[in-house]
Amino acid sequence: MHYKSCLRFGKLCGWMILAVFLLSGLSVQTGCAQLQSAMTGSPDLKQGTIPDLQSSAGPEFGKNYLTFLQMIDTETGWACTPKAVLRTVDGGESWTDVTPREQAGQAEGQGAPSAGSANMEKGKLWLVSRDGGQTREIQELPELPIVPTNISWSPAESILKVQEQGEIWLVPAKGKPYQVHGTETFSGLSSWSPDGKSLACCSEPALSQEDKISEERRMIFNSYNLDTGRLTRTKELKMPAVTGTLFAAWQPDGQGVLYWPDPAYSASLAADGLELQSLRWGESQPQVLPCGLAYRHWLSFFPDGRLLMVAGGGRSLWSEKRLAVCETETGNTKILPNPAGSVATDPAPSPDGKQIAFVAAQNLGKETGGFKEPGQLAEWVATRRLWLENSDGSGAHPLKAAGGGIYQPSWSQDGSAILYIRDNSLWLVEVKSEKAQRIIGPFPDWSKDLFGYYGYVWHDDFAWFSK
Repeated sequence: MHYKSCLRFGKLCGWMILAVFLLSGLSVQTGCAQLQSAMTGSPDLKQGTIPDLQSSAGPEFGKNYLTFLQMIDTETGWACTPKAVLRTVDGGESWTDVTPREQAGQAEGQGAPSAGSANMEKGKLWLVSRDGGQTREIQELPELPIVPTNISWSPAESILKVQEQGEIWLVPAKGKPYQVHGTETFSGLSSWSPDGKSLACCSEPALSQEDKISEERRMIFNSYNLDTGRLTRTKELKMPAVTGTLFAAWQPDGQGVLYWPDPAYSASLAADGLELQSLRWGESQPQVLPCGLAYRHWLSFFPDGRLLMVAGGGRSLWSEKRLAVCETETGNTKILPNPAGSVATDPAPSPDGKQIAFVAAQNLGKETGGFKEPGQLAEWVATRRLWLENSDGSGAHPLKAAGGGIYQPSWSQDGSAILYIRDNSLWLVEVKSEKAQRIIGPFPDWSKDLFGYYGYVWHDDFAWFSK
């Protein structure tokens, strides 16, 4: 599977491939999720395949801008607006409105239903078949927030995981959802194992506030096996007093996890960077990896299991950020050199593990806490350039044709091209020819605060991944 806009994509083996949250009265840009692709290469869009963003001709698009576009193959594709789910079967020459309408709106007594209208107090989950012919509202779930804490498809089965606070629910493409019992006290986000057969979660024994300050704590790692339905205590780890745990990722072989210890449960301390740790199930103590900001998408793995991450403390992205390659079993780490005068972020290893795509931007130094004028911020954003280097850090060079202001590079499955965000649009650049082209955008009424969180801007509208 290739690239996904909105929430998260996951591989499905059954017919249910699209999960849609119906959110009330909002121009929600994470309103649809989970689309399966059977392709092995990125499809070419026919000329004129993108729905007209400025015109309401054809299907009723609601507000005339897209929040999602995904071609499954050269003929079949999906798109979303804040109020509609659209499907094409002719390469995008025409689009059909397949918005679920059976219960939406009527169930809440709000009159005419639409995919963007529901009770403000609830989120609704819909599953939609690949051909758009079958839709199902999942009614057995508890009340969901406007945006769930965590939602993702299993990498191996047609099962959707929905998590809100400690509760974890599994939603099969066919059948009733069921709760993973015993997870009510879990802290942090759960995560699928690489083979899709288990969920990893962490929990801690209930302690009073006084106990949290005075006593050594225990962090318990659990694994829920979908085949057996058993929740197993995988590992127990002693933690310093007043220390939480933020789950980061499974290790690629499924035999351990990465996590960030969170001193004093402090969001302020965490914002300036946390020490990443690697725990193997057969080891008594974790391996200490570099300190970095606790952003999950800054962690990725090479095919041989080595970890690629962004290292460096301080909450601002314009200082102290560099790429690191780590052996999670030993803790051995190699810091890769930055381009002169630059910081390095948003790394993505190529599918064969031989190259790294990343964003290099001007290093302003840790003394720069912000920008007095919007123009100064825009000038720094313009220095965000797409670079390529070998996995050992050698041969670093910019892909100049990609332009500036770049975020979130991601490789095509065959390693021939890189997708990225620039100028409120989704772009693609061919690695060998360095030919860049806009895939979709710009999006009317869609924008991001470029300051974000000290330079960190996550375009969740394009939260794609390749599989």
